[in-house]
Amino acid sequence: MTTSKSAIRSTRSTIIRIAVVFAIIAVYFFGLSIPLLGPDEPRYAQVAREMFERGDWITPTLGGFHWFEKPALLYWLQIVSYNFFGVSELSARLGPTLFGLGTVASLWILGRSAAKDRTTGGDTDFANWLGLVAATSLGLIVFARGASFDIILTFPMTAAMVSFFIFDQRSHNEDRRSPYVPLALFYFFVGVALLAKGLVGAVFPFAIIAFYYLLSRRLPGKVFLISLLWGGLITLAVSATWYLPVYQRNGWEFIDEFFIQHHFQRYTSNKYLHPQPFYFFFWVLPLMTLPWLPFFFAGVWRAAKLIFRPRVSTPPLLHSPTPLLLY
Repeated sequence: MTTSKSAIRSTRSTIIRIAVVFAIIAVYFFGLSIPLLGPDEPRYAQVAREMFERGDWITPTLGGFHWFEKPALLYWLQIVSYNFFGVSELSARLGPTLFGLGTVASLWILGRSAAKDRTTGGDTDFANWLGLVAATSLGLIVFARGASFDIILTFPMTAAMVSFFIFDQRSHNEDRRSPYVPLALFYFFVGVALLAKGLVGAVFPFAIIAFYYLLSRRLPGKVFLISLLWGGLITLAVSATWYLPVYQRNGWEFIDEFFIQHHFQRYTSNKYLHPQPFYFFFWVLPLMTLPWLPFFFAGVWRAAKLIFRPRVSTPPLLHSPTPLLLY
């Protein structure tokens, strides 16, 4: 192939990728002005509207009464949109849509970071496919177009785990690049996740990391252990932008309703009438991967064979053709 033909092919490929990106963005923003659906969207939009009309960024209210069911991040995004575009369905959903696209971008960065590993030489094809699969999955499209807290939590948790992955790869591979920037970003996004949906925003990332080290049969390195001190301060500083002033203003009422009732009693009782059978997520989560569901099952089958296949000797963990696989 001549140099000119190669350049033409590269230009076409770039144009196609840009067109796909713009098409995905258009799909995510299309139809955001339809009427608010279900009980949650109108409720959260109204909470933000009351805060917006009072000029109050701290205390959520619904019908004039304190509403400490969720943290303020979604309301903040809606208030910003109300300021720029007025109170509307589109403004109520704009923040979640941007967070949905942020989730896709985070996964693309994850793919790009994995592609820079020893086996792929920096090829971005995997990153592009990972971003495309994420952007076109039913669950992400649906939640990114709703004025609710699900995608508000998904984005910072995804960004946090991607940041930790980049840190861990740099540390494990003795990368010359500093591991402190992605590590600091990890703690920053954990703080954002706390603002998104409460304690689960911190419990899940650290539980995942603990499970990862357990599967890897290795202890966290000194850099990560020390980072728990200074990184914890970053997380606290980010989350304190709301938790501190809301506590100062509302005291025990906030503690009781937000933490005791909505964090503990919600999971230990049926006080809020949200019962689900234990298998609920086992059939809901796969449906969220449509139209990629066949590939999801194929991946599960392949992972199962890797786990249960007989081995003459046990290979070391992390000895994988990609750093995203651990077996």
